[in-house]
Amino acid sequence: MEKSTGKQTVLKNIIKWLILLLLAAFGYCYNREFIHDALSEVGHTPFFVLLLAFLLGNLYFLFEGVIISRMTVTGRIRVNVPRGIACGYMCEFYRLSTLGNGGGIAQVYYYYSYGIPVSEALGICISQYTFQKITIGLMGIVSFVFLVISGNRGIMKYAGYMAVGALMIAVVCAVLFLVMVSRRISEALLHLLDRMTKHWPRANKKLEELRTACDRLQTQARLVWSNKPLFFSVILLDLAKQISWYLIPGVYLSFTRGVSLLPCVGIMAVCNMLAGVMVAPSGIGTLDFVFGITFAKLVPNGEVVAAMLIIYRLFTWFLPFLFGLPVALCHKKVVRT
Repeated sequence: MEKSTGKQTVLKNIIKWLILLLLAAFGYCYNREFIHDALSEVGHTPFFVLLLAFLLGNLYFLFEGVIISRMTVTGRIRVNVPRGIACGYMCEFYRLSTLGNGGGIAQVYYYYSYGIPVSEALGICISQYTFQKITIGLMGIVSFVFLVISGNRGIMKYAGYMAVGALMIAVVCAVLFLVMVSRRISEALLHLLDRMTKHWPRANKKLEELRTACDRLQTQARLVWSNKPLFFSVILLDLAKQISWYLIPGVYLSFTRGVSLLPCVGIMAVCNMLAGVMVAPSGIGTLDFVFGITFAKLVPNGEVVAAMLIIYRLFTWFLPFLFGLPVALCHKKVVRT
């Protein structure tokens, strides 16, 4: 059963990649001249700008490593910062190779391979995911207000999407928090499952295992959420982590087009907020679409915006993917031995 499920997952990922490559090939054929101009724009980017983008792209994973180390302080085994950094790169490799849905599973597996029980690992990962969502929501809303106050009226047309994005993030965080912390909510959900599966004897054992796992998950989650220094330190680290990537487009525009850095960071925060509202398989392409239409208001030059997006994706997707590949391969060998 597990083998067939694994094969189905691999097949789905292959189909996703084939669709993505076909769309990319179609886009290239349809916009060949524009893409050549954008790549030429990238080629004329000063080396020190690319170096700064490279450093900022990897600074993200330094903060991620510290966050992972901080989040595991409440568990039985603490993951140190170097291993946390390695975990971040490995998760990025799986996230891109599965087009968005493998990073979280990879992180739980990484924790489990170092002796952290699955339920405990889930509690840590879901709490970390919730903290990150809170950070993205706060940064998006604050940046939106800042851009409006500073006179960027073009951003006002996205006010409705921002409101929906804020609401969605609030609902996701609230649901995750209640399931992880409130025994009443979890018991109500388990009771509902019990009633739905009472005619299936085989499901009773699975339900008991789920109840045990849920108890362990909530025990770990309470340790995380009740630790206020941990909560605030992780939120601050998440802010620093997100800003390190948000700075990349601003660095490019600041040194090549003389655009102020602060509005670029604000627009990136809004882009990430808006990307959470849009629906796409595994979230692929949502940020890129929002990136294009929002930065076009600031820089009315399609080739420059496209070049900036290529550089952003190079240092936040493809290079971390390449760095994560040997980590994933070496980690599998360590686990097998």
